[in-house]
Amino acid sequence: MNIKQYLLDNYEMTEIKDIAEHGCSGGIGGFIYYHETNKFHDDHEDEIWDMLHDDAQDQGCTTIELIAQFNGQKDVGSINQFKNLLCWYAVEREANTIINETEEV
Repeated sequence: MNIKQYLLDNYEMTEIKDIAEHGCSGGIGGFIYYHETNKFHDDHEDEIWDMLHDDAQDQGCTTIELIAQFNGQKDVGSINQFKNLLCWYAVEREANTIINETEEV
């Protein structure tokens, strides 16, 4: 199951809209603790890295340059923090996609 479908199957549209508008850092059930976000990252790692690659190309930068821009991050202190950052990026990106698609209809 891809990330978009995961969100549609597990969250109400109001929750998806909250993710799109406010991000995950405010505390979204299932994306709070490192054990949750690390598992999500590991389950969706290929899709997340494909997103990163595509977005970096769209912005004319490298994947690492794109990641360095996330939430003003200056440093990541552990692999847990890094996976958390990538998880939130992917969830927020797909939440925005869902909201944009529903507004077009």
